[in-house]
Amino acid sequence: MPYLKYDEKPYMVITDEGKLIWVLDAYTISNNYPYSQKTILQETQTTKLELNYIRNSVKVLIDSYDGTIKFYITDRTDPIVMAYYNIYPSLFVNLEEKIPQDISNHLVYPEYLYNIQSDIITRYHNVQPDVLYRGDDIWNIATHNTGKTLAKSGTKMPAYYTMVKTVNNQKENLGLILPYTLYGKQNLISYIVGTCTEEGNLDLKIYKYQANSNVLGPMQLDTKIEEDETIQKEIETLNVTGTKITRNMIVVPIDNTLLYVEPIYIRYTNEKNSLPTLKKVIVSSGTKVAIGNNIKEAILNLVSKYAVDIQIENTDTIEELTEAIIKANKNLSASNESNDWEMVGKDIKKLQELINKLETLVEEENAKKVNEQVNEIGTLEGNLINDIINGI
Repeated sequence: MPYLKYDEKPYMVITDEGKLIWVLDAYTISNNYPYSQKTILQETQTTKLELNYIRNSVKVLIDSYDGTIKFYITDRTDPIVMAYYNIYPSLFVNLEEKIPQDISNHLVYPEYLYNIQSDIITRYHNVQPDVLYRGDDIWNIATHNTGKTLAKSGTKMPAYYTMVKTVNNQKENLGLILPYTLYGKQNLISYIVGTCTEEGNLDLKIYKYQANSNVLGPMQLDTKIEEDETIQKEIETLNVTGTKITRNMIVVPIDNTLLYVEPIYIRYTNEKNSLPTLKKVIVSSGTKVAIGNNIKEAILNLVSKYAVDIQIENTDTIEELTEAIIKANKNLSASNESNDWEMVGKDIKKLQELINKLETLVEEENAKKVNEQVNEIGTLEGNLINDIINGI
């Protein structure tokens, strides 16, 4: 069936009878859908694919023993796949026949489709015409630090599979997760969860916070971790010559709570074919953060006296930034008095970052006021012209 686009990552399911079945996601695509945002995908190093329509309408089941192939249509509302069904009726499984339950229970949300959707959602999560026109509700895929040093921008988080239990589900489910921050800010604004229902249907949901919420973002958490002496000393024990530290982070929704998990690996650079080894795990939830040698120990520390309190600062307005600068300046004075030169350096760095952010925010506020004045003048001119025309 050459008219379908096939996923590059098939996965295997074991049936109740012990058969090994490959599941291959297939997509109908087009680049001619009217009034739709185009997406360019890098297929290979030399080829690109441009499209503005994609549906995961077909699941292909392949018996790994005898090679039997079955094409199941899972989305009858897709006009393209239904046209193929009418052209090649003997190719697809009868529409009334469903994917066997022992296979459909293990279907997962395809990462290929999810990555396309997660990119489009950064702008088109709110499709009100005035919001889209102004572009004042744009999200960024959350970033985090992957190395031992704290970077300003960080690395964009990839989508990841994890067990989730969201507020509207009674049981855990395997889902694809990706968190977002508001454009130009670091606090978490939303996350999307992609799961499969028991019938094999795709389910994509957006969980959104208020714009002024103080939900900690991955970069903010990394900053808090670096500022805490207790946790930082634990991490510094791994920083020895001949090793490379790698950090990862995932955000796991549990009911109405987010659990941040950051495993830390080391790899010995002077050893050939050295594999990364898990050494520490940092976990955080709410205003608590803790570290342990493994996930179990870290979570136990999180709910004990060994947990570290973290203060979440909201620096989205000039008033909040001014308060943060005053506090940072007091911290710098305290570090100077105690001759703690390492903390002096960190305090100076944070103070400089806050001042730079304040300068940027003041410039944005001034530009916004100018635009509002221009719009107001334009409105007055328009009303005046209408009055003149009506008078004539």
